[in-house]
Amino acid sequence: MKNPDNKIVIIGAGLAGLFTAIKLAPLHVELITSKSLGSGTSSQWAQAGIAAAMGKDDSTISHLKDTITVGGGIVDEKIAELVIKNGPDRVRDLITLGVTFDKNDQNELILRKEAAHQHNRIVSVRGDMTGKEIMETLTSVVKKSKHINVIEGYNAIELHQSNNKIFGVTIQNDNNQKFLETSCIVLATGGVGQLFKVTTNSQEALGDGVGMAARCGAVLSDMEFVQFHPTAFDIGLDPAPLATEALRGEGAKIINNNDDRFTFKYHEAGELAPRDIVSRAIFNEQKNGNKVYLDCRGNLGSKMKDDFPTVYDLCIKNNINPVTDPIPISPAAHYHMGGISCDEYGKSSVEGLYVCGENACSGIHGANRLASNSLLEAIVFADIISCHIKADSINSEIVNNNYTPPSVKKLDLSDLNKLRDIMTKYVGVEREQKGLEEAYRLVKEIYLKYNRDGYKNNTLITALLIIKSAINRTEHRGSHYRIDYPNKNDKLTKRSRIKFEELEL
Repeated sequence: MKNPDNKIVIIGAGLAGLFTAIKLAPLHVELITSKSLGSGTSSQWAQAGIAAAMGKDDSTISHLKDTITVGGGIVDEKIAELVIKNGPDRVRDLITLGVTFDKNDQNELILRKEAAHQHNRIVSVRGDMTGKEIMETLTSVVKKSKHINVIEGYNAIELHQSNNKIFGVTIQNDNNQKFLETSCIVLATGGVGQLFKVTTNSQEALGDGVGMAARCGAVLSDMEFVQFHPTAFDIGLDPAPLATEALRGEGAKIINNNDDRFTFKYHEAGELAPRDIVSRAIFNEQKNGNKVYLDCRGNLGSKMKDDFPTVYDLCIKNNINPVTDPIPISPAAHYHMGGISCDEYGKSSVEGLYVCGENACSGIHGANRLASNSLLEAIVFADIISCHIKADSINSEIVNNNYTPPSVKKLDLSDLNKLRDIMTKYVGVEREQKGLEEAYRLVKEIYLKYNRDGYKNNTLITALLIIKSAINRTEHRGSHYRIDYPNKNDKLTKRSRIKFEELEL
């Protein structure tokens, strides 16, 4: 039957979900968020900003080159060019909606520099408050938008399809389940950082959206590539607060307890080398028994209160004076380059299922994301997806379906902690075959325990897909570092693909 009111269901209320919902006006949108609107997302903690070629000396060609260089040889160049070309216009959209990006006295955008960018091209708010400002602005717009109905406090647990066509989604809270009938879903559930013990991601970032899509039949890509941010605060907090990369762009140094700037032993760019290289340098320094710090002492530390207020406040609250004290840091799971495979319209392999933001895998990031390209991808694909849905939704139909209430259970805390230990020990900054096989065995045991009790679990599916993909890629490429295969294998210079069935569960 026809979808009578062209209802679109968006799952996830971070930047990708909110911006897509706004762009879909005047179509009726049901926006599902597990927390209250505007909270519980990684977007709100994104510090540095959005990469966009908006400078007079910058260009799409230069931005594309930097993206490809960092991406380890498997960037989808057509997708990357599409996103980068559209970036400046989408930044201007955010400005129109009310986002107050930093400007100079001539009312020009202040463009900052980050690692592996050849030009200053990061638009930001007060240095490190970009995500917070964008989320507050978009949340306010959504609350005023009559075409958007927000359903708070519910998690999506099951996508329903028949003959590879979406016909609905089941959502649940602590007390009940609801089935929402729709022929069009936009999945924007974020990343996978909470699969690891140390992460910058919010506690909701358990990869449930990816697991759901996999069980629904969607193709996944590049699941092995998890980016670890090199400079998270190492002060025992979960999530680990981020010391934005923009600080290194402004001159912050990385040192060990002997005041040695050791990163230059790994790359000529030192602290401004690509993130995977800096993270491995710090990881190995720690493995050798050394403490690692971000050194902002002196003039940068003095300016931090005004230029980087988020990091400054974190320092002060934790008895660190950035003018005189170095900041303890450690690599932390930060961004997943892999996810649900999509085309240039944001469409997955399941008809009616679109994906946007970190749970999507468009191919722009390749094996290693260029700094601040994540928010860029989210806003560009939000626009692309909304335009495509508007052009197509009038003809969308809901297929005949036989809805069966699913039995999906979230991980018990003890099992979640066990999973995070396993993933950190065997599937972290450095990996090898024996450890990956052990990780797969241990996580599969947990999965089978839930399965025997009659439950499905999306988080465990996502973890198994990451591990299986890491086992399959027997080389070092980008963020995926195999100590038993420390070099690139030219035969593997391609994006990976995997489906749920390949887990053989």
